[in-house]
Amino acid sequence: MSEPDCPTQSVRKVCEIPPLDGEVKETLLSEQPEKIHAVPIHRRPDLLLTCADLVNSEWQRSQAARVHSLQKSCADFPVCLVLLQGHREAERLLGHARLSLVVGRSSSLFVESVVVSKAERGRGYGRTLMEETERYAKSRGFKSLYLTTHDKQHFYAHLGYVLSTPVQNAGAMTSFVPMETLLRFSRMQSRETNTQEQTRTKMEAHVPCVVGSTPPPPPPPPPPQSAGQLVVQTLTETPHRDAKGVPIYWMHKHI
Repeated sequence: MSEPDCPTQSVRKVCEIPPLDGEVKETLLSEQPEKIHAVPIHRRPDLLLTCADLVNSEWQRSQAARVHSLQKSCADFPVCLVLLQGHREAERLLGHARLSLVVGRSSSLFVESVVVSKAERGRGYGRTLMEETERYAKSRGFKSLYLTTHDKQHFYAHLGYVLSTPVQNAGAMTSFVPMETLLRFSRMQSRETNTQEQTRTKMEAHVPCVVGSTPPPPPPPPPPQSAGQLVVQTLTETPHRDAKGVPIYWMHKHI
C-alpha cells in the first residue's frame, strides 16, 4: 500500500497516517530544504529594487543607475540571473550573476557581477550560484564561460575554471549594435595595435643619423628579468590589469 500524500515544508511537519487498525499515529517528516533556483530578472521585475541593493552592496552606484542596468536583461543577452530560495510568500534573494556574449566566440558567454548576499555568505551559495549559472548557459546552447576576478581565482579554480587569455565582452552593446559590427571593430583595434607596435619597432631599429655626425650608440641590452616582473599568468601572479590598473585574472571553463 502506498503512503498517503504528506505536505513537505521547510520546517518539520507532523503528518497523520491512518493505519489499518483505525488508530491515528503521528510521524515526523525530516526537514526538507527549500528549493534554490536561478531566474532571469526580466521575468521577475518585482525583484529589481532588491537586486539593485544587493549588487550595490558590493559595487556602489546609485539605485536608479543600477536598476537601469538590470532592466537591460533580456532573452537576447545580456541576462541578469538572480538566485532565489523558497516560494513567493517567503522568498529570499541569495545572489546575482550577469551573462553577456563574447565577441568572436559564438559558443561562449562572459560572467560578471557575481555576488552573494552578505548575510548568506559562508554557506556554499557562491558555488550554487555558479552551478546554476552554468546550467542556464548550457540550456541556452553555450559551451564555455569566461570571467575575470581580482582575488577569487582560487575559488573559481576549485569550480573547474582555468587561467585564460583575455576576450572581449560585448556587454549590453548587442542590444543596439550588431555582433558583426562589434567583431569588425574588435579586429580593427587588433590590427591597429599590431601596426603601431610594428611602426614603433621599425622606428627604434632605424634611428635617423645626420651625415658627418657620430652615429648614436646601440641601445643598451634589456635589463635582466627580476622575480617581481609578471610575464606568465598564474594563480598567484598576473600580467593583466583592469581599467584602474588593478591586477586581474582571466579564467574560463568548458561546460
